[in-house]
Amino acid sequence: MSLQKDASWFVSAELPVIFGELMGYFDSLAPLLHHLEQPLALLSSVDIGSETIPLSSTLKDDHVKGYIKMKGSLITRTELTVEINNTAVPIKTVVSIKEEEQNPWKLKQLGYAANYIFLIKQRCQTLSEGGLTNVERAQDEINALLDEIKRCKLQFILPPQDNTPCSYNRNFTCFSPELPPGIFVSFHVKDIKLVLTISCLKSPQDINVKDRFSLPKTAYIDRTIMLNVHWMTDVFDKLTLLQNKIQEISQKISVFSVPLAHKCLAAEKVI
Repeated sequence: MSLQKDASWFVSAELPVIFGELMGYFDSLAPLLHHLEQPLALLSSVDIGSETIPLSSTLKDDHVKGYIKMKGSLITRTELTVEINNTAVPIKTVVSIKEEEQNPWKLKQLGYAANYIFLIKQRCQTLSEGGLTNVERAQDEINALLDEIKRCKLQFILPPQDNTPCSYNRNFTCFSPELPPGIFVSFHVKDIKLVLTISCLKSPQDINVKDRFSLPKTAYIDRTIMLNVHWMTDVFDKLTLLQNKIQEISQKISVFSVPLAHKCLAAEKVI
């Protein structure tokens, strides 16, 4: 009986206090959430600003130089000088996203991650308000929370499934002036880095294909540059810390749940 009382006390009294303290983690996740109006209203006021990422890359006779301006899940401005020679038609052009036109490139992975963080915050908020008395129910809630954190972290690690030139079409309108024929530029997230990919057609014949978006990925030569984004690394680290804290809570609850389960089985055998 004492074990059941201890378990009930931990779940109903101690758990809300622990999750109340964990709520402080979400202010530090603001850089990813700022562009979502609903979550932003629930966060304390934070001036996020933008991160400008300079880059310069040379591979054989290919050169890329310039900068990328990033804010949350949006690439709001880009100025890149691109010179690619080992392709169907040598390319020398400027790739530009102009901030004043307010037509940014949207990184879907970070949008998904922001939605997961919002769900994680809601669940933590609910647990901090108390109301749970059942150990099994508390364990289920915490398992669901750990699963959401895992899914959120994967958005920073794995590339998007539709990472092909034809998928870039959705964001093409953000480039001003338009990209010349034979070149595609895209951005995505992988291994907690921003990835810039410049894809150029291999064959001169493909330049004249009407629907170039229908061409397979093998029709292109890719030049890939991986860039560190400081706030993105910070958000991922904060998620890992939160994950570790919640795993510790899960382990504490399991101390109660295993003996209680044995007691229930013993009672069933007696009956």
